[in-house]
Amino acid sequence: MKSRDTYNKWLEAAYIEFAHSGPDFSLKALAEKAQFPRATFYYHFDDKDYLVSELLKFHQHKCQQCQCDLQKTVKTLIPDLYTVLFKYKNNVLFHQQLFLHGDVEPFYKLYRESNEATIRLLLPFIKAHFKTNKSDQEIIQFYHILTDTWYIRLNTHQLTEDSMINLAIEIMENTLGLCSASLTLESTLAIKK
Repeated sequence: MKSRDTYNKWLEAAYIEFAHSGPDFSLKALAEKAQFPRATFYYHFDDKDYLVSELLKFHQHKCQQCQCDLQKTVKTLIPDLYTVLFKYKNNVLFHQQLFLHGDVEPFYKLYRESNEATIRLLLPFIKAHFKTNKSDQEIIQFYHILTDTWYIRLNTHQLTEDSMINLAIEIMENTLGLCSASLTLESTLAIKK
């Protein structure tokens, strides 16, 4: 049991380190920061590559938990989506790192698959928010662009529920004019009032 506890502690600490620093974090620094004997790392993980593969599985599980929470909680796109995302803020930061390091195929694949599942789950709320009759595929493509832009611009140093909502609204306001879909700005501006 203690061995499993140590494994989980390493995994949790590495998850947070990856979320804040990206995949180039140092095992030595991680061990020092988490106050773990470095030798215990090699008892549980062959090397850093194996740890990262375990982190991807762990993140996939966390994404599924978040999606279940979204399914139970979201009644309107804004603010409900961001209330749940803030609850999972380390997941959001980890997910951002996957996007920022999307040149690594497994990172981008997990990022994209998770987003696809989340967007499909949120599709009725997206349609209601934008009051559009565009096809599901058009909305999904558009929302992928919004999501990617949101992760690019997300300020990890000032991460609050309000900052996430404000960033989403700003991106929607600036992007809607570029989109050929008949998405309305009125629904986004109504939120600010």
